[in-house]
Amino acid sequence: MFPLFLLVSALGAQTEQVLIRVAKPYTDVVRAIEQLGGRVTLQYQHFDALAAEIPRSQLAALTAVTGAGKITKDLIVPAPQPIDATIGRRLASTGDENQVVADSVQSLGTAEIADIAGATPEAYRLNNSIINAAPLHAGGITGAGVVVAVIDSGIRPGFPHISLDGSVIGCQDFVGDAFGCTNPANDFHGTFVAGMISANVNFTFSVASAFRNAVLAECPSCFANPPVNTVIPMIGTAPLSSIYAFRVFGRTGGAPTSRILAAIDRVIDLRQKFNAGQSGGVNIKVCNMSLGGPTLAPGSDIENAAINALIASDIVPVISAGNDGPATLTVGSPGSAIAALTVGAASLAHNERIGARLRFGPVNGSLFRPFLGTQTAYFSSRGPNADGRVDPDVSSNGTWCYGQGSGSTSSISFGSGTSFSSPSVAGVAALLRQAVPGATARQVRNAIISTANPALFADGSGLLDRGAGYVDALAARNLLAGGNVPDSVAVPNQPNSNVKVNIEANTTLNVSDGLVRKSVGSLKPGQRSDVLYRVVPNTKQVIVTLSNVTPALPPAQQNQLYGDDILLAIHSAKTSSIGDYRFFDFTRGTTAVVNDPEPGILRVSVNGDWTNAGTISADVVVVSVTDPAPQLTTQGKIVPGQLIAMPLMIPPGTSTAEFRISWRENWGRYPLNDIDLILIAPNGSVNFSGATLNSPETVTIKNPATGLWRILLSGFEINTDDDKFELRIALDGKVVQ
Repeated sequence: MFPLFLLVSALGAQTEQVLIRVAKPYTDVVRAIEQLGGRVTLQYQHFDALAAEIPRSQLAALTAVTGAGKITKDLIVPAPQPIDATIGRRLASTGDENQVVADSVQSLGTAEIADIAGATPEAYRLNNSIINAAPLHAGGITGAGVVVAVIDSGIRPGFPHISLDGSVIGCQDFVGDAFGCTNPANDFHGTFVAGMISANVNFTFSVASAFRNAVLAECPSCFANPPVNTVIPMIGTAPLSSIYAFRVFGRTGGAPTSRILAAIDRVIDLRQKFNAGQSGGVNIKVCNMSLGGPTLAPGSDIENAAINALIASDIVPVISAGNDGPATLTVGSPGSAIAALTVGAASLAHNERIGARLRFGPVNGSLFRPFLGTQTAYFSSRGPNADGRVDPDVSSNGTWCYGQGSGSTSSISFGSGTSFSSPSVAGVAALLRQAVPGATARQVRNAIISTANPALFADGSGLLDRGAGYVDALAARNLLAGGNVPDSVAVPNQPNSNVKVNIEANTTLNVSDGLVRKSVGSLKPGQRSDVLYRVVPNTKQVIVTLSNVTPALPPAQQNQLYGDDILLAIHSAKTSSIGDYRFFDFTRGTTAVVNDPEPGILRVSVNGDWTNAGTISADVVVVSVTDPAPQLTTQGKIVPGQLIAMPLMIPPGTSTAEFRISWRENWGRYPLNDIDLILIAPNGSVNFSGATLNSPETVTIKNPATGLWRILLSGFEINTDDDKFELRIALDGKVVQ
């Protein structure tokens, strides 16, 4: 062991950005952070938390002040990006679907929207065909007077779908770069999302337009001017609502969780100022967050507290589930928050086929997806959460959505992802807030969930795929108007520390181990069947064999581009919006080998390819190969914030040094522990590549420097006290004892 002062010297000025759950007043904790050489960067007003920068060497001292389990890493939330809705189903591209330009554009007001909704309601089909918002629009319920907060990448000005009527009434920047909240150089994502809520324009296309002709072929009722069929409306679910934007994502990279929490805090602050009649207040009724990232403790992290604060302030929190499907246990935070209205992505056949025509040409596009029923999109994140709660709550279309924001201000864009299903539901929430102004945020949330329609899905999607079902705006309004919707969010049972127990207690899923054989019969296009496989410590390999893949239809009736097949997706044991797929491919039979799998619950997802024409069956076998009792350098326990240091002399001529630290239970625990592996070379340089959320943390160094290395184990976030860490150090393959 090394004396503490040597550790401090070795770490030098290395600091960590952290979030701290601590009750107000913050005075004592702020003082302690400053005395330890750190600084507080944010103090949240409306939920109990701080953001700070603290020297790595002082984590134990700070933990002594805050208590165990209160300090977490300020994780980077990835910048949301559109999903390739044709992934793995490639063909030669014959066009650019994101370079569609209209001949003219017309802003729509209440009367014009009501006319379209009443006379040609099928013109809504491109984005909102089965969300049942047209009857509300026809009755003058358009979201007018309702403010929706959009926490995203800011606004690109000048796009007519939201600029012609001044939909954006405010924009605040939390990035702090040179661009600001409203700038043509901002990322397009926030502008597209805003339009899914409040777009209100008619675009006119020439009869020669490839887009117009694709729509005419796949959705002939999607025009506002039959029989000429050149005007295609772009109408958000709440077309006359107002948008208040909050920019948390810059032009590149993600955003620290602390920044997103700051935007949530500001949303609540503006609403509370409005309630108090103070200057600058804004009556925000809905907040959309098309974003998400990993979490160690879904449902009990700081983001969960922030979402609770939003709904307690009478703001409906609508959040995307994530794009890490089709495996289970992939919903991200804050979508995993208990009070969130979490939205998964559906796929409407006509949207997808229009996109395929634009990308692959009219001939191949017409063959792309022969099954016309509504599906859960392959990429949509699935429940349950690691604590056993079911997610997502509901679904809406998230495939080939029709919008603006990318390219020039005259161009039309198309986007896929739960990023775009979420704002459609946020728009429905805005409609309900206008239609039934006395309903609370909790009642609006509950009404949307209670009235969602599972029967609209034709792919066999279950509760863990599509939630309660496809959102039905009219049914939700009618239920709310009846006055019998609960004004509370159900409190879940206390979760078990074992993820397997949580899953099996709250779903129909079972977790298996050893040798698993399963016959999967008659999977519809887009339907999945999972094998949840428990990977025990010391597992060397998991081997998955898919065989006897049998399409129900003869070759001439299958998909004429690809045939009918299986999408086999194998996700590691990592939970909560990780997207760590060890195998992801379309196949008629294969053997996939996962080497060095993390202990926990690996997910084998056998999916009927969503482009299939008919059902398909297969057999799957899962088996594992274990090492003998592992050779370890050391094992033991570590307390929150503790630094354990060990010396390692690396002799001359060593070609490879391998370091691996893991938890005995790993990803099978709830909540997870976070232990970091930090290496200090003989010259004093510090290697933090093992200081992530991975478990195990593995660092391999080629041709390591000769001399005395120092190995630091940091108990960053320790949520369970009955687990053990295991450290294995190998020099040229020989384990150091």
